[in-house]
Amino acid sequence: MILSTIQISAALAPLLVALACLMAWRYLDGGRHLLFWALGHALLTLAFLLLAVTPLGLGAGLTMVATLCTVTSAIVFASGIRVLVGYNDRLPYALLAGATVTVALILAQRFGHYAFYTSSPFISLLCFVYGGILLLIRQRSIFYIITGVILLARGGTSLLYTMRLVDRSTSMESALAMSILLIMLTGIGLMMIEFDNARRSERRAREAEHETAQFLEALLNAMPATMSYKDRDLRYRMMNRRMLELRQAYPAEYIGRSWSDIAGPEVAAVTEDLDRRILETGEPAHMEQAWTGPDGRPIVLFALKVPLRDSEGRVMGIITCGIDISRLKETEAQLIEQREAAEGASRAKSAFLSNMSHELRTPLNAIIGFAQMLSGGYAGPLNERQLGYAANIEESGEHLLRLVNDILDLSRLESGRLDIQIESCSFDQIAQSAMAMVQPQARQAGVTLSCAPTGLTLNADPRALTQILVNLLGNAVKFSRPQGSVYLEAGIENGIARIRVRDTGVGMSETESRAVIQPLHLHRIDVYRTRANSGAGLGLSICRSLVDLHGGRLEIRSQPGEGTTVDVLLPA
Repeated sequence: MILSTIQISAALAPLLVALACLMAWRYLDGGRHLLFWALGHALLTLAFLLLAVTPLGLGAGLTMVATLCTVTSAIVFASGIRVLVGYNDRLPYALLAGATVTVALILAQRFGHYAFYTSSPFISLLCFVYGGILLLIRQRSIFYIITGVILLARGGTSLLYTMRLVDRSTSMESALAMSILLIMLTGIGLMMIEFDNARRSERRAREAEHETAQFLEALLNAMPATMSYKDRDLRYRMMNRRMLELRQAYPAEYIGRSWSDIAGPEVAAVTEDLDRRILETGEPAHMEQAWTGPDGRPIVLFALKVPLRDSEGRVMGIITCGIDISRLKETEAQLIEQREAAEGASRAKSAFLSNMSHELRTPLNAIIGFAQMLSGGYAGPLNERQLGYAANIEESGEHLLRLVNDILDLSRLESGRLDIQIESCSFDQIAQSAMAMVQPQARQAGVTLSCAPTGLTLNADPRALTQILVNLLGNAVKFSRPQGSVYLEAGIENGIARIRVRDTGVGMSETESRAVIQPLHLHRIDVYRTRANSGAGLGLSICRSLVDLHGGRLEIRSQPGEGTTVDVLLPA
């Protein structure tokens, strides 16, 4: 006995629907529900084939497998409907429940000598009715309604088909024909739902894309910066309103044309050469461009060019963003002009101080020399009062000469005319020389100087280092109280030579510490005013400049009433 045409058609109908579902899933990028439907109809195809060959005497085992396939097919199909309308599929639980009920009924019917087929139609009926109701409730289009009604009818047909199968005296052809028709209609309905969903999704995607494009266009047009995009052929594909306003001198259609097509090869040469280099290297670049604004005023744009890459990392075009930096350029030019004027004034001041210092040193040396001659009795003997006057003249002249020398040194440092010669020198020798120069001042002030031998060899200018130490030690003595102490220390830490001058004097606040290293500073602490020999406050400023020439730095730490510590840090 061979299978009839109607039986073959009954097996092919769900197979065609399964194939249609797979193709829709593959080519329409459909959801997971299509795989559920394809599996369900494939199982139904297997069930039809097994039921068709059962009368050939192949055994009750195949009948049980066919029953399980039918039940599983209906459950999987209903799970696909759940996924379509937005629910969880709950497939494992549904399969477990369906299989349990089916096996239980089959075993009961077997021991009760009933037919094996009466369990599957009721489960199939429940699944198809459930799926149909879901489509009717969650209807999104007319196709949901039509397919829902078809599923309700298909559930009733599955029950009719099984009853005819049990009643072997009744013809199966009408029931099979109805099943085939409903299966095909179900497949058509499912495909129409899928095509309708794809069409709706595509329309929503187009609307979202259009809204996004409008948003980006509005955003780019509202920006004060210029924005444009060129493809690999350097043709414009996008340009915002600000860019078009700046290109009013070239009234033309820009989209689809290159800058050389619009303005000419000579005008576009620099820009397009840079664009080609970006396309080759894939590296961002920037440039400054001169344009004429909408009001006719010349402007300068800072243009940043960035490559745009596709999903594979290949450069597909260039995005250019331009910012108007005209005011920045004007401010920069003004600052340069002001800086040059300030530098000129500083040079004039330094030249004046240098000339003045030279002019003052000659008469000062004469005054000091004549005062020394008077004190030495070269012009005849002087009484005690006259000797005091001569000593005052000599002391005041030497103080003024030191001040003039400081001004001269400072002017040389500021004008860059003071050169230093770095060489290897002994710190202990330089320290002893500086201590000897400051010792008379310390003895007169009642201050003790101390310096322990270090054995250090430094790379410095001996003359400049001596002047640094003399100035620091002199300042420390000057602002120390009687019976005070000044300490000179040195050492090397991590390749840095640290020279420290520490005193027990009156100290300074943080603000005063910052002020004293500025040249010709006006800020004075009270003790500056009370001491006649306080000087002009140039010593620390000269020290800082000399330390800077060595590539080092000068640090001051002080507290009012607790003394001052000055560190000179030099490369070892």
